[in-house]
Amino acid sequence: MPTDLELLEPAEELRYLREDLGIVEPGRLMRQVVDNFMVLQARSAMLLSLITLCLTISGFSGHRISAAGLVPASLLGMGLVLAVSAAALLLQGPLKLRWATRMAAASGLEDTLVELIRQRNHRTRRYHQATGVLVAGLCSYTASLVLFILQEGLR
Repeated sequence: MPTDLELLEPAEELRYLREDLGIVEPGRLMRQVVDNFMVLQARSAMLLSLITLCLTISGFSGHRISAAGLVPASLLGMGLVLAVSAAALLLQGPLKLRWATRMAAASGLEDTLVELIRQRNHRTRRYHQATGVLVAGLCSYTASLVLFILQEGLR
């Protein structure tokens, strides 16, 4: 599988959209960029649902896991802290509400679209950071649950 694709800078990406993909109408260009934000919103909402599920389950069973000992309690606590941290990253990044049509560069559509692509890239980085933090949190949470099951199963 070839991996010689390069990541484009925002201005290069806009040029690619226009020249290589033939998207030249301003409305279609804006729609293309706004659709990217919608994908980020949907994926971030899915992660937020997973975080909510983790927190909800902890509310029901967290006290039992914590009672199993210091290690399971610590892992559970770390998992919850990381899950909430992932939620904060999502809320500061991809879930931050800002209307694309409310922003316009004084220099015109070109600079507006480039800035929107920059913002999309920033929010995408935040999404990836939140995903990594959430995975670490879920691993910690799962480890606490496994220890709890092993300890309770041995009694």
